[in-house]
Amino acid sequence: MIKRIKPLSESAIKGMVYQIRYLVNEKHVSDEALAWHLKNILSDKGIPVDYIPSPKPWEWKKKV
Repeated sequence: MIKRIKPLSESAIKGMVYQIRYLVNEKHVSDEALAWHLKNILSDKGIPVDYIPSPKPWEWKKKV
Protein backbone atom coordinates (compact mmCIF):
# COMPACT_ATOMS: atom_id res chain seq x y z
CA MET A 1 0.00 0.00 0.00
CA ILE A 2 1.33 3.43 -0.93
CA LYS A 3 1.17 6.07 1.74
CA ARG A 4 0.41 9.58 0.50
CA ILE A 5 2.62 12.30 1.79
CA LYS A 6 0.74 15.34 2.99
CA PRO A 7 2.01 18.62 1.53
CA LEU A 8 4.11 20.77 3.82
CA SER A 9 2.63 24.05 4.96
CA GLU A 10 4.25 27.39 4.27
CA SER A 11 5.11 27.84 7.94
CA ALA A 12 6.78 24.41 8.06
CA ILE A 13 8.97 25.30 5.07
CA LYS A 14 9.84 28.70 6.56
CA GLY A 15 10.76 26.96 9.80
CA MET A 16 13.11 24.59 7.98
CA VAL A 17 14.73 27.51 6.14
CA TYR A 18 15.19 29.35 9.44
CA GLN A 19 16.87 26.30 11.01
CA ILE A 20 19.17 25.80 8.03
CA ARG A 21 20.16 29.49 7.98
CA TYR A 22 20.93 29.35 11.68
CA LEU A 23 23.10 26.26 11.28
CA VAL A 24 25.01 27.76 8.35
CA ASN A 25 25.41 31.36 9.53
CA GLU A 26 25.74 31.01 13.31
CA LYS A 27 27.03 27.49 13.92
CA HIS A 28 29.12 27.16 10.72
CA VAL A 29 28.27 23.48 10.35
CA SER A 30 29.89 21.37 7.64
CA ASP A 31 28.00 20.06 4.63
CA GLU A 32 27.90 16.58 6.18
CA ALA A 33 26.37 17.90 9.39
CA LEU A 34 23.89 20.04 7.44
CA ALA A 35 22.79 17.02 5.41
CA TRP A 36 22.32 15.03 8.62
CA HIS A 37 20.23 17.82 10.18
CA LEU A 38 18.12 18.17 7.02
CA LYS A 39 17.48 14.41 7.01
CA ASN A 40 16.24 14.65 10.60
CA ILE A 41 13.99 17.63 9.83
CA LEU A 42 12.43 15.90 6.82
CA SER A 43 11.96 12.57 8.55
CA ASP A 44 10.27 14.36 11.48
CA LYS A 45 7.82 15.80 8.94
CA GLY A 46 7.08 12.28 7.63
CA ILE A 47 9.09 12.50 4.41
CA PRO A 48 11.05 9.29 3.76
CA VAL A 49 14.80 9.78 3.32
CA ASP A 50 17.80 7.48 2.97
CA TYR A 51 20.00 6.78 5.95
CA ILE A 52 22.67 9.41 6.52
CA PRO A 53 25.08 8.65 9.35
CA SER A 54 25.85 11.29 11.94
CA PRO A 55 29.16 13.02 11.19
CA LYS A 56 32.14 12.41 13.42
CA PRO A 57 32.63 15.05 16.14
CA TRP A 58 35.54 16.65 14.27
CA GLU A 59 33.42 16.95 11.09
CA TRP A 60 30.69 19.17 12.61
CA LYS A 61 32.30 22.54 11.88
CA LYS A 62 33.41 23.87 8.51
CA LYS A 63 37.13 23.88 7.94
CA VAL A 64 38.25 27.46 7.48
